[in-house]
Amino acid sequence: MPTIRVLSRENIASAVSMRKAIDLMRDGFIALSSGRASVPVRMNLPLQEHGGRSLFMPAYSPDHGQVGLKVVNLSPDNPDRGLPFIHAIVMVSDAQTGTPLALMDGEFITALRTGAGAGLATEVLSRPSSSVLAMFGTGIQANTQLEAICTVRPIKKVIVFGRSPKNTEAFVKRTARRYGINVVSAKAPEELAEADVVCTATTSLTPVFSAEHIAPGTHINGIGSYRPDMTEIPAQTVAEAKVVVDQREACLQEAGDLIVPISRGDFDESHIYAELGEILIGNVEGRTNDSEITFFKSVGNAIQDLVVASFLETRARQEDLGVEVAL
Repeated sequence: MPTIRVLSRENIASAVSMRKAIDLMRDGFIALSSGRASVPVRMNLPLQEHGGRSLFMPAYSPDHGQVGLKVVNLSPDNPDRGLPFIHAIVMVSDAQTGTPLALMDGEFITALRTGAGAGLATEVLSRPSSSVLAMFGTGIQANTQLEAICTVRPIKKVIVFGRSPKNTEAFVKRTARRYGINVVSAKAPEELAEADVVCTATTSLTPVFSAEHIAPGTHINGIGSYRPDMTEIPAQTVAEAKVVVDQREACLQEAGDLIVPISRGDFDESHIYAELGEILIGNVEGRTNDSEITFFKSVGNAIQDLVVASFLETRARQEDLGVEVAL
């Protein structure tokens, strides 16, 4: 009788470190940009009556011999119900036989791989000496963004920009205690100019900072905006930056940070310098001087989920993690 292995959040956390996840992102983005992975643009299903939406994200990797599918349900009213904004699952199947192999907590994988993707981009594009991080957002994505940036750069100070004073203060205390570094709540927008690296992990429909506060040489990770109407980054900053994306096709269909200024004629599609995978392959250079602003725009890609899930499926079989369920 066929079985499927079910992995919980705890199973995943014990099996893969942030450093390992960042290395897996390198493999995934190289496969994506070299044509060794098939990743359609995700299907976005609005749930009008409930104000939410469901996202379906498939990916196929011949290198792994596996097919992955993530289903993400977004419910904006859930925090008021005491429930998570995001519910998600990831399924991995054998590509040859179609046999389902594993089912995993997709919320944790999403946060982990999103943080790891930004960590990889920061490792590739930011100045090696970067020591000050500005974080916009205080949710689960902000946690893994910070962990990833601290993994690849010698961060000594974190400036947190949050909407809720209560949540921001809790994030500040929790982060300072975990990493033993100076973590402060921003008191003025001008403090952003101190940052070497900026991460935006919000659901804002409008830019979360002013272009005038970005210092030369800053690296920016924009990971919160995933719809054409969502913009976290000022158009002026995008226009002035070297823009690197996870996948051109997906960003040109989903990333409001690019779609909105392109539709206004601020710049055109050619302003996208490269996919991150193209830099990793060596097709183009990354940062070329210490004064240029670099901007990594990611809407999230299913290959990121698959490379992590494939690693976890193998590890789980080897170490008998999770629970096997008969189908």
